[in-house]
Amino acid sequence: MAQAKAVAKYWITTTDLLDHVLKHEKRIQLAEPTKDVRIVHRLVSDLFCRYVQLCRSLERCYDQTLQVQKRTVIQQLLEAGQTRMLELRTKLQEIELSEFVYVDGALQEQHLIPDDVLAVRPCYFPAQRPDELQALLDAQKLPPFIEPGSDSEDESSSDESEQPEEEQVPVGKGINRPVVKRDRRKERLQAALNLITAHERARQARVRQTNFRLHPDRYYPKPIDEEIVDVPYEFFYRPGQFMLYPVKRTVYNWDFRMKKKDVVHFAYYAPPGWEEQTVRVASVRWPDATELALKQQAEDDAAAELAQVEAAKRLEEALERIRLNRAAAKIQRYWRKFKALKAQKKHRFDRSKFLGLFDDYEPKLGDELAVAEVRAARRARQPEFDRSFVAAIADEKARILRIRGPALLEDITDFVRAWFREWYDETLAFDLIPEPFQGGTVLIVRGETLTPLEYLALERQKQLDKLKTPEQKKKEADAMKAAKEREQEKKREEKARLKELAREKRARERKEGKTYDFTEPEFMTNAYLTLEETLARYRKDWAFVNELDNLQDLPIMEWITLDKFAEVHQELHAEVHELLKSERELLQMALCKDERMKYKPPKPKKPPRAKGAKGKKRKEPIDPTADLSVESILNELVERNVLKTCRKRTFEDYIGDYNYASFERRNRLEQDPPPGMGEVRTILQSYLYGMGPLVAPKPKSLCLVGPPGYGKTLLLEAICNETGSTLFDLSVDTCGPIEPNNMAYFLQLVLRAARLLQPSVLAIEGVHRAFYKKVPQSEQPLDPAKLGKHLFKLIVKQLKPEDKVLLVGTCDQPWVAKVGPLKKCFDKILLLPRPDYGSTVLLWQYALRRFPTVPRDLDLSALAKVTTGYSAGQILECARQVLNIRRRMQFGRKPLQVGELLDHFLARITPQYPIADKEYEKFVKWHRKVDKLAKQRAKVMRERQLLAEQMAAKAAGAKK
Repeated sequence: MAQAKAVAKYWITTTDLLDHVLKHEKRIQLAEPTKDVRIVHRLVSDLFCRYVQLCRSLERCYDQTLQVQKRTVIQQLLEAGQTRMLELRTKLQEIELSEFVYVDGALQEQHLIPDDVLAVRPCYFPAQRPDELQALLDAQKLPPFIEPGSDSEDESSSDESEQPEEEQVPVGKGINRPVVKRDRRKERLQAALNLITAHERARQARVRQTNFRLHPDRYYPKPIDEEIVDVPYEFFYRPGQFMLYPVKRTVYNWDFRMKKKDVVHFAYYAPPGWEEQTVRVASVRWPDATELALKQQAEDDAAAELAQVEAAKRLEEALERIRLNRAAAKIQRYWRKFKALKAQKKHRFDRSKFLGLFDDYEPKLGDELAVAEVRAARRARQPEFDRSFVAAIADEKARILRIRGPALLEDITDFVRAWFREWYDETLAFDLIPEPFQGGTVLIVRGETLTPLEYLALERQKQLDKLKTPEQKKKEADAMKAAKEREQEKKREEKARLKELAREKRARERKEGKTYDFTEPEFMTNAYLTLEETLARYRKDWAFVNELDNLQDLPIMEWITLDKFAEVHQELHAEVHELLKSERELLQMALCKDERMKYKPPKPKKPPRAKGAKGKKRKEPIDPTADLSVESILNELVERNVLKTCRKRTFEDYIGDYNYASFERRNRLEQDPPPGMGEVRTILQSYLYGMGPLVAPKPKSLCLVGPPGYGKTLLLEAICNETGSTLFDLSVDTCGPIEPNNMAYFLQLVLRAARLLQPSVLAIEGVHRAFYKKVPQSEQPLDPAKLGKHLFKLIVKQLKPEDKVLLVGTCDQPWVAKVGPLKKCFDKILLLPRPDYGSTVLLWQYALRRFPTVPRDLDLSALAKVTTGYSAGQILECARQVLNIRRRMQFGRKPLQVGELLDHFLARITPQYPIADKEYEKFVKWHRKVDKLAKQRAKVMRERQLLAEQMAAKAAGAKK
């Protein structure tokens, strides 16, 4: 109950936030049109930040709301809000002429941090497939997308032990015996483990032998008849050593090496049935005086000896106390020195942590995990409420049919028959009942058909038209034709005028700059209008519903009753239509017979055909895979090695920081800074909103460009894993065995399977190979160009906005491909940035902290400064090779040094260096050719640079 009440309160707060955002947008629409791009950027970025927070709140409400009718409203608001948010992001990209936008000014005004406006994984990911399709897909044994041990594999997969593969090899005369492939790496680890275990056992044996040799009284068993001696004993444990003193135990758990005591003669113990014998008292004889004197002298001598022994004992105790004091002082001296060194080391650690040299923050995930479990449990109840809602609808409809159905049928028939009577009384005729596609008898009940007076007026007009002469008819036809031509001429003139205005506007914008008007459709989009209408309709419908009282999230039955009553009314109209139509024909036949007229049955009307844009019938493409079943399609794709599985990757595995100085450099210094690696995650996650069950705009295709080791394959697998997509491998190697004549059929088969199993990702590794300018000699047998010929026509062009299918390509040599076809196939082309200092620090932290014994105060700042520019793959591979098992075992006596990591790059036969600036510039130049925004931004930067040079030259001339 408490949770339901909290969700209801949060939804009320979210509606207030939505109202506030809409009011803020209305205030922006009142702003005057301006040409200042900075003002527009500030207003749009402020609105974008507000919509990001609104979408996050709506998403949480959608995730935790169980009431089905309210969840439908929230879904509409969330879809419209996400669409509006992406529209504002697109507008910012057009203003900044870049895929990566920066809204630091709006963050400062609203007191937010960058994480508050980052794209996050929606709660409704991934979209669920039908159970039968998912079961069919799970039954297939799919190969991995990245083969174990391949070059494109990174360090995380190489640490995992490979599963032994069974092969069938011929042995003897045709006998096949399964042979397990040897795992060399696992055998080396097992051999090392055996060697370490053997050395440890030998050490323990040497310790045991030395103890028995040097301390036989402590370690050898005591004599059997020796009584139990109480000794002071403190239990302590040293691995592999025996106890210095035997533990005092009961007689039931004594040392197994000693014989059991005689329990009968054991002190303090009497066995059952034991009886003590009474001791006989003897007669006492009194001693004489001599005996008493001798006894007294013996006692005095014993007392003197005892005094001497006591004095010697006290002296020995004093000496022992002195030795113990000296030992304690020595122990304290060394302990204080150890504590001082430890405090000094902790002080250095705290100082380095305060200065930001490293981050040793370990978040406590207990509370977060508990909250996530509670939310997941509530989310899991949504299907139960959906089923209950569907059952309530079915029950309500059955109840209305049972109770109100017969009365409704009688009311409809009585009303239509009264309509027949009215027509006959006023016109002596019967009007036609509209066809079901026109509205049927519903139009009669609503009164939207011809009235008798209108019918008489039409009949009178028909009689007058028959009396007109041919000249009059021709004159009227010419007049109508002339009026139609005048109307068409006005439309053409208006169209030409609008076209001329648009041309003048574009010319004025090129000359003077674009004028931004916040009342134009580019700002007041359908998503904004949908938000307003949905919120207004919600507040009108739910005005008299107290949501805090409905803590059981029960459906509102009044609305269900009204909807089902209207639906039942429509169904009953359809059922009674044929009966009333027959009655009307009988009445018309009787009327013709009475009037002695010839009966003409009415011609049946056909529903209008759906036409194309120009009135022509749309020709549907022929699908050669229409006769194939889903199972046969999947089997064929599995045989062709197209359907594959990918590793469990997320966008968090793509390590990288943001470029926090980009806003100032771009908006104040008018520079073009490169984006950070962390911004790639945000832009990719914003592209994937449309891959979920909700409606949101998304690109059809996406291409990731970058040098080797920059994480292109990792991002591809993260896209598949985050969206729960089925992976189709369309690389050149997979399509190589396919004949060129069958390539079109193969791509149509893949597209149909992708739509059936959506969400789906069509992956093409090394997409430049499909668009070679000149095919290398080694790849000519594969004929890679056959894929590029059909890729746009049969895949990209056939994708619809509602399809949850995404084409993703990776490319590390884009300059060897034809620019035109490659640019045509991909809507978005992203160039992955080089790791900067911040990203390099995070990469080294991630690479080294995977090993718990690595010191946390390692000088990562200097290491990152030296290795800035190295790819993420090179850094992770360096950490994996340097910190092997042998090196990690030496951490106790040989701490890790930064020089060891640098030596891996430099002290080798072939040293590794980061990608050169000249080589990376090739990627940048190619990206400017294919990306529209990058091309425009490069042009603007050249103009700014030229203007700055002219101003500098003018200032220098003025000084002279």
